[in-house]
Amino acid sequence: MIPKKWGQGQLFAFSALDGDSFFADDFTGTLTGDKIGVIFNTACRRTLYFGDMNKFLSPELTCVISDMIVLQSLMGTSSILFAERHLVIGEYTDMCGVFVSLGGTGKVISKGDIEIHNTDDGDFTALLKRNGLFAFAYGKSEEEVVALCEKGMEHKLDELKAEKTKIFEKAYDGEYSALYAKCISVMKSQLYSPEGNIKRIWSTPDRLPHRNMWLWDSVFHAIGHRHLDTDIAENLILALFDIQRDDGFIPHMARPDFISDITQPPVIAWGAWLTYEKSGNKEFLRTVLKRNKEFLLWCRNNRRKSEKELYSWHTNPELNNRCDESGMDNSPRFDTDSDLYAIDFSCYMANEIRFMKKLADVLEDKENADFFEAWYEQIKADINSTLWCEDDGFYYDYDIPYSRFHKVQSVSSFLPLFAGICDSIKAEKLISHLKNPDEFGTEFSVPTISKKDKTFGTDMWRGPVWINYNYMILKGLQEYGYDDIADEIKSNTLKVVDEWYNRTGTIYEFYDSENRIPPFCFNRKGDVVEPYDFRVKYQTIRDYGWSVTLTFDLLN
Repeated sequence: MIPKKWGQGQLFAFSALDGDSFFADDFTGTLTGDKIGVIFNTACRRTLYFGDMNKFLSPELTCVISDMIVLQSLMGTSSILFAERHLVIGEYTDMCGVFVSLGGTGKVISKGDIEIHNTDDGDFTALLKRNGLFAFAYGKSEEEVVALCEKGMEHKLDELKAEKTKIFEKAYDGEYSALYAKCISVMKSQLYSPEGNIKRIWSTPDRLPHRNMWLWDSVFHAIGHRHLDTDIAENLILALFDIQRDDGFIPHMARPDFISDITQPPVIAWGAWLTYEKSGNKEFLRTVLKRNKEFLLWCRNNRRKSEKELYSWHTNPELNNRCDESGMDNSPRFDTDSDLYAIDFSCYMANEIRFMKKLADVLEDKENADFFEAWYEQIKADINSTLWCEDDGFYYDYDIPYSRFHKVQSVSSFLPLFAGICDSIKAEKLISHLKNPDEFGTEFSVPTISKKDKTFGTDMWRGPVWINYNYMILKGLQEYGYDDIADEIKSNTLKVVDEWYNRTGTIYEFYDSENRIPPFCFNRKGDVVEPYDFRVKYQTIRDYGWSVTLTFDLLN
């Protein structure tokens, strides 16, 4: 099945699967909301669009994927598709035509059948229309874009169309066949070519507005991509080691010429193991064992506040982004400025270490296997002795200066299930909180904080449901034998993601825990701004990477 749902903000991009696709001179678009067209997010925006849709007779979208749009009508076929990273080609009907509008000032020069746009940002585009076909090119000079447009006329349109749909030949027979195909479409759009310090294909969360590479996003992406191509999945993880410092540190975010100075949740060994289950590539595991050990030792040496095997996130003074290192930027857990033993960081470390032991066992590396086994048991003991509140039957962060539990009931407190930390009694008590309709047992669970929390709402990590946490929690539930609850979370996750894809054509960053408020109406570190324009304010991100790849994994 080929996706056909139109939705404002959907990604339109040239993938590294089809040729060079570079971060430095990216030419990526998003679908328009008021017409059939694509907004290309150059410094001065260009919109490529078809004319008045009312002139079409019985128009029908037959393909809406991340690099091709096809519209059929009684007047003929209209299409827009990427041929190269700076070249879009297609066909149009005389009645409606194809046009370019500019979002800023500049010169529009017509030379025969070609129109050249020279804007204030110094970039050039050109639109060539000839005999019902068109080419739209982007570049740094008039000569470059004119030559690209002429080259565009040489492409065999029908052959290119057929090539772009081959990726959807992987069969999926079931209720979610359209969602399955949508996931493939977005996953393809996430991929950049090797560039600068990044030596292999790598991924970005959503191409627009995010463009950089993130640590845990890359692993979540690999978990989905392993079902399509294990080489790609391995590269998405190995790319993290391309930007690793000599002291073992891996940044939370990087681009080809830059790395950040904070890290992010360690999930590399876990993702590598899941990829290995598909590939059987021990050399890949060998690299991960060596390089990820260096990273975990860096965490041990730089993110502990005491001799306990408990870990603390770096925080900053920014109110709406106090702990981007945790990935839970604006969680109410971090509304105070106290140093915390963090339940999530400690559990991520524990889970990584137990998976590092699995890697070492497969590689018959007894020294490392013994080392990681002992380390895991120490973390497990310290989490249970320090972060478990017997009175509440719940795990919390621990306020180090005040020697007390930091009693914010967060979704992160279910990660002991994911990391195999708790015994059966503690697991049962966690399940009671998970099922409680006044806490986490919402219509669509699992919300990021308890409904009892005074900050509960629709702003990022203050109430909405994130697919990555649902994924990790249901995997933990399965490990503890709670298959019925895990199946319910999985079923509801697929149902909600599919519902909003069918209603709006996109897959979102996070969702309403009651599934009543549309995702595009959510706060995101502040109020919603209309009309949708991420240059003005980041709204709930559309065609969001790990929502897509983890949904795809659940469908496989």
